[in-house]
Amino acid sequence: MKKVKEAIDTKAIEEKALNHFKSFIENSKVISQFITDNDKEPCWDGQLYLYADGIRDKEHLQGRVPVQIKGTEVGCFVTKKWKYKLEKADLKAYLEEPTFFIVCQVKKDSKERMLFFRELLPDLVNKLLRDMGKNATRMTLFHPLTDDLKEFEDQLMVFLSNSKKMISFAHSNLLSMEEALKKGIKDFSFIAPSKYADRLQLMKYLSTHSSYIYAKISKELDVDMPLSNGPGRFIFQRDDDGEVRVGDKVYFKGYHNEIKDGRIIIKIGNVMTINMSMDNTDMGQATVKLTTTAKYLKESINEAEFGVALNDTGVLSVGKLDLQMKVHEKEYVEELRQKLIRWKELDNVLDKLHVTKPFDLTTITDGQGKLIDLLIETVGKGNMVNLPGQEATLLLWEIGNIELLLWCAVGKDGMCAIGDFFDKSIRIAYKISEDEIINVSPYSYLQLDKLWEKVDNVDFDNIIASAEEAARQHEYCYMMSNYDVLAMITAADALEKIDIERSKKLLEKALKLNEWLIEKEPKDEMRPLHIINKMQIMKRQRELTADECQILENMLDDEFAEDMVKAGVYLLLDRKEDFQQLFEMMQEDEKKSVKGFPIWRFV
Repeated sequence: MKKVKEAIDTKAIEEKALNHFKSFIENSKVISQFITDNDKEPCWDGQLYLYADGIRDKEHLQGRVPVQIKGTEVGCFVTKKWKYKLEKADLKAYLEEPTFFIVCQVKKDSKERMLFFRELLPDLVNKLLRDMGKNATRMTLFHPLTDDLKEFEDQLMVFLSNSKKMISFAHSNLLSMEEALKKGIKDFSFIAPSKYADRLQLMKYLSTHSSYIYAKISKELDVDMPLSNGPGRFIFQRDDDGEVRVGDKVYFKGYHNEIKDGRIIIKIGNVMTINMSMDNTDMGQATVKLTTTAKYLKESINEAEFGVALNDTGVLSVGKLDLQMKVHEKEYVEELRQKLIRWKELDNVLDKLHVTKPFDLTTITDGQGKLIDLLIETVGKGNMVNLPGQEATLLLWEIGNIELLLWCAVGKDGMCAIGDFFDKSIRIAYKISEDEIINVSPYSYLQLDKLWEKVDNVDFDNIIASAEEAARQHEYCYMMSNYDVLAMITAADALEKIDIERSKKLLEKALKLNEWLIEKEPKDEMRPLHIINKMQIMKRQRELTADECQILENMLDDEFAEDMVKAGVYLLLDRKEDFQQLFEMMQEDEKKSVKGFPIWRFV
């Protein structure tokens, strides 16, 4: 009797499920149901016939969709990650005839019902059978069915089209997207309801509904193969080069456009993300997220100015689109205003100090904040500061990721002035003999302690003018400028892997200083060395030309050419054996000199 009662209860639940589904589709002009009440077919409950244009005649018949409808009693509806048991025997039948499987949750002692579905197309059925192994059944994830009849009609039409395209590949090994691309396949397709003719609405549909992708494996036979990656939602992405403006100022050039989950997402650098609806049917309000996460000073200033300006004007222009919006993070914006004042003052100081290296705000230590304050007050505002016990000297300050070479002067009242080492306020004395001290170019001071590698506030634009001024006062300064060239090349070599841009800049400026030496050098015996220095700089930048190599060859023909010159030429021409023979004949002090010059890298 118990089994009989259970059978009666199960039949009652199935009837409730079937009646609920029939009630759902009864007003449809697209769907005509042929579903038996007694579940006589072994794997199906019947068919859903689909018609085009709402006209139910043979001419408008699109096809039929096999359906299986089950019911299950629940205490309360379960909508997330709900699973229902499928049988292997049924799945094998569905592999040959794709089926729309519906399960109705029937709430106990209530008239409330909820429909769930799974589209059992060949691709999914094969995966379920593989996962099932030797088991006779498998718990399978089901999804809530839409309660919008029009949307359900569209879903059935898409299912029918997918069934027709997939059935001939039910027992085939499908290609993955990666495999299709490797084979050079470039034509892909998908199925969507015909009503989405509008491009934007089509993208919205594809980003909110799981779709299968087909690869055209034969253009001649017009054959589309479903890809094995299974159904998925599309994400549409594009980088736009349009301007992002607030008022008349352009803050960013270019932004990222994305359509995902039926929403338009605009990403402006790392500072703003706008998430808004695609049309008036989606009444979800646009959300705006504003952040300033730039590491470097100038980018941080731009981002902060952008956020403040947007807060003050309330209008953002993205490409040709003007958006009315408010920045709701008022406290955050006021915090940005305060940071912006200090950032701009620091940026002004670094510009005065010729610093072109991006200043990394994240590398500032707690103790270096005081040094920044001193720079803003002295170099930035031109004020004196009180530094008890400070002596007049040169300063090498490390702040964040930069090092600054400065001078400090102390007045009689103990107040200190701090300035740029390269602002012509100081002179650098150099002792050329026991009896003679001369003033040299301040740039020659950078030969000490690898300062060409370290100092970030070098005024490269004034290096030749400074060399000319020093040379006018004493001829020996030509030699000092030559040493500057060698020191710059050595620094460039040291930085070529850790700071490529600075290394390139050092070579570029060394070449210009060296060309000035070639033109102005008063001593004829120095010219060959200057030419070798020019060639070794260019050899670091690129391959030497045939004409340049010929110039070097001609230098070897000079019977008065010194061994140092010949050694350099051999290295630049890659004549290693000739260099080695010459090097072995040199005196020890000459060998030591050659090893100390930057041209030794070519050994």
